[in-house]
Amino acid sequence: MVLDASVRSTRLRGLRDDPAKIVGKEKLFYKGATERFPVYQIPLELLVYNRHNGRIESEMLTWEFEHDVGEKDYTDEIHHRIETFLWETNVARNEQTLKDLKAKQQQRPGIVSLDGVIIDGNRRAMLLNKIDRNGFFEAVILPDEYYENEKEIVRLETQYQIGEDAKLDYGPLEKYLKVKRLHLVLGYEISEVAQMMSVGEGEVERLLAIMALMDDYLEHIRCPNLYNMLKERDGSTKEGMFVDLFQDLKRLDNGKAQIQWPVEGLDVLELRTIQFDHIRYGNGGGLFESGKDYRQISHDSRGEQSFFAYEEIWKKFSETHGHNIDPIDKQVGTLDEYIARNPQFGSRVDAAEAREDEWKAKAKDLLKNNFYQSSIKLEAQKDADEPHKLLERALAALQKVDVDGPGFLNDTSNVGLVKELSSILWDMKKRIDRQPART
Repeated sequence: MVLDASVRSTRLRGLRDDPAKIVGKEKLFYKGATERFPVYQIPLELLVYNRHNGRIESEMLTWEFEHDVGEKDYTDEIHHRIETFLWETNVARNEQTLKDLKAKQQQRPGIVSLDGVIIDGNRRAMLLNKIDRNGFFEAVILPDEYYENEKEIVRLETQYQIGEDAKLDYGPLEKYLKVKRLHLVLGYEISEVAQMMSVGEGEVERLLAIMALMDDYLEHIRCPNLYNMLKERDGSTKEGMFVDLFQDLKRLDNGKAQIQWPVEGLDVLELRTIQFDHIRYGNGGGLFESGKDYRQISHDSRGEQSFFAYEEIWKKFSETHGHNIDPIDKQVGTLDEYIARNPQFGSRVDAAEAREDEWKAKAKDLLKNNFYQSSIKLEAQKDADEPHKLLERALAALQKVDVDGPGFLNDTSNVGLVKELSSILWDMKKRIDRQPART
């Protein structure tokens, strides 16, 4: 059972006051100074996990939102939930470390606050709990409780999780969530965040802007604060598509995009909305031939070779997209509406994932066909000054049409296309016939 914070603090203060309990020393930079701190052998029962641990931030924030958990709440359920998340982040690696701990014991000390929040060493403590919950964790005990001096403790925490002293790479989403918490929640200046994370101020601003896009996307799919929805079912993330969209929007904002028509604010908003729908489908799953084909929408060659670069292509693409996708959004409805229709799901995340699967199934062929048609037009636009290439490509495509197959006659829309092709070819023939004979 998780002990109350006051009990943990009282007993940890007692440890700090007993020189006989010191088992080593560890050098830390804390509160603007470097000094050697004593390391103590601490009963595991006096410790709780850091809910903002860099490995599990997205999972924990999603779970907290779904269960309406307050920032300072800490219960047995939360404790065991964090343990589960920490274990599942990398089961194979955890199993190996577990064997090492059993064979060699703890080799490197952790860091804990005066009320027992683990600042560095959450994964090791979780594994030690698996070995023996009545065991011990060797760690520095800081002179402050976590919320008593949160900003300084978080500064130290960030240094160990993401900054220059980071021991392990964290998930791709966690750095975005970290800068959001540091700057927007805890109020650190951009320069302070940059220093803590060992990056430039421009990089912090970039991470904040991409995080804002991610939050807007979650609002777009009507799953705010469910950060797990930024991941694919296979565990990969949608990060790359957000990074590309950020770069596209930035180029448009600073006037460096290679666009062939007078773009206005509403056009950019429409671009963002359509990109969100393609991000929603994902960068794979059979929609595109390769995982990067989506870049033709607005990203390729700094936007110069994209649908958005050409007004005629873009207007048709966006109009068709809205005609196809808006009805699907209405059919699927909000997450609350979906849960009301499907009460069998055990959590909002389970329901949200099922809802996304339904949306994708309805949208796939429509998205794919619209993208394919625009891609053909884009390729034609690139070769507009080389009619021979266009004619060769058109001939090759026409030769593949199975005029004897049922699809050719059963699809009545083919009639109009054949007539339009015939008219275009007739005009071309007349143009050639009017040319003087060449000797």
